[in-house]
Amino acid sequence: MSLFEDLINSKIRELEDLKRNLLVNIETNIRREADAALSKFSAQLANVESEATLERERIIYNAVVEARRKIAEVYDQMLKDLVNAVYEEVDKMRGAERYVKFLTSLLETAEKYVQTKDVVIYASPKDKGVVEAVARNLGLTGIVAEKDIRGGVVVTTRDGSITVDYSLESLIANKIEELKHLLYQMTYER
Repeated sequence: MSLFEDLINSKIRELEDLKRNLLVNIETNIRREADAALSKFSAQLANVESEATLERERIIYNAVVEARRKIAEVYDQMLKDLVNAVYEEVDKMRGAERYVKFLTSLLETAEKYVQTKDVVIYASPKDKGVVEAVARNLGLTGIVAEKDIRGGVVVTTRDGSITVDYSLESLIANKIEELKHLLYQMTYER
């Protein structure tokens, strides 16, 4: 029986080795599959995180662009309102001493620039009478004609070779950048 027992014991040992190896193999396979699944899900998670980051950046960028667009619209409206307020103030001041001094100063400066007293002066129909009186007081000869301007004057030599545009529209247009800067300061530097 010893041969038989030896065979049985040998087979039992083989089965036990197989059992141990089988457990190790199963455990190894499970770990390998778990690692593969974990790697796959980690990659997917990284992709999702990357997509979420990109989406967040896109949303922030769009919000910044929209905010800047709205700020620009508000600036434009504020600038228009400011210009209209200037025009309204000038309309209220017409005929007042301060406005007459303003027109006088414009005509004196224009005369110095064109270097002649024989000029054509264009003025708003509302200012024509005042401009004629100021021109006479300054000794300017020539004509005063009406022009579709909001205020101020446009002075030109008789031959048209030199023109000085001191219309309110021109004066304001020359100050637009300064006005934009003032609006910016009023908005952000409180």
